[in-house]
Amino acid sequence: QDGLLPHLTARPGAALHQAAAGGGAVGAETGAAVAPGAPGPGGPAPARPPARRASGRAVRRPCREAPVVNPTSRGETMRTKRTRSTRVGAVACLLLALTATAGPAPAVAASAPASAPAAVEPAPDGQSAQVLDIRSSVEGLSAPATARPGNVTFRVTTTDPASGWVSLVRPKPGVTFEEFRSSLLKIINHTAPDIIEGSAELRDRAELLGGTVIHPNLPASFSKTLTPGTYWFFDYQNIRDAQPRFATLTVGGAPATAPLPVPTASLTGRLVDGRPVWDLQGTVRAGRPLVFRNAMPAGQNIEAIFFRLAEDTTEEDLKAYIAEFGDHGKFPDHSGALDLAQGTGGLPMNSGETSVLNLTLQPGRYAVVDFFVDANDGTIFIKRGHWKIFEAR
Repeated sequence: QDGLLPHLTARPGAALHQAAAGGGAVGAETGAAVAPGAPGPGGPAPARPPARRASGRAVRRPCREAPVVNPTSRGETMRTKRTRSTRVGAVACLLLALTATAGPAPAVAASAPASAPAAVEPAPDGQSAQVLDIRSSVEGLSAPATARPGNVTFRVTTTDPASGWVSLVRPKPGVTFEEFRSSLLKIINHTAPDIIEGSAELRDRAELLGGTVIHPNLPASFSKTLTPGTYWFFDYQNIRDAQPRFATLTVGGAPATAPLPVPTASLTGRLVDGRPVWDLQGTVRAGRPLVFRNAMPAGQNIEAIFFRLAEDTTEEDLKAYIAEFGDHGKFPDHSGALDLAQGTGGLPMNSGETSVLNLTLQPGRYAVVDFFVDANDGTIFIKRGHWKIFEAR
């Protein structure tokens, strides 16, 4: 596949800066509209031999109902990987994978239960807040049809293992969803000329505003400051389908005035001497928000996908696995140091954009990676060093 995602102009708003400095949480308000489209293709996946580290040791995968199949072509995106893989069916299965050992490569060590995003607190007196729910299922995408300008938190869940890469985009005037999709499909292709052409088209057609990666056992939320206008929700996992899942959001009316959730850490992606780097400030805490910022040059999208690392996974293991990626996004044919079926995080967003993420994390070692591609030459950022190992508390 093309990447968890190999896959525009900034409008973060003062409230996002307020969130980084401190502020209250938000209250609740929901609305729902079912979008057209059918769930992505699925079905039983063929068996394959166990993955191995560069050292030759077998890699123990977490307990699943079926093995994960990772296509070797970047022409099939990571979103399709998840469509073809079967995720963890129950929390008990996940906990078993975290505590059991098998052979020379033990599973992720159990340190504490995964922490779901913290409950949203009521807004301060006199302030109008909004929290809107997005739900994905085999029937389709249920999303709010309207929202007020200002700060909004989107709580995202799925019951469908073949969906859960829910993103928000603002189209430029007169652009259709199909025109936007055609540009995005070029970007998530592993051919450099297509990536460059699609990136140039996308700058003229839409603004990627982020979103979040979820699984049935890993809900999440993302918070944004929105201005009046028309937006779309869509799911990267079936963006190639004849009837991709998407829904229209109209923002208007009286503004919501409550502040955004208070983060405990900030993660900023930027170029330093031509090299993409992550700048992590503060402490990532399980169940607490963090701010994800794109400080790349204009026109460059990035994403931040978080993976829990196995207890015995070293930095050298991760480097060796990353070296197996193709320069333009072709994925290795095995999970290796990253459990590709259990990543969570923030989806691609424009340079200058900011999103407050609240992910289902647990204390322990994580790697945050960027599977997006360079708009100028089509190279995948993870291969150029856009990854970082850190400790969640």
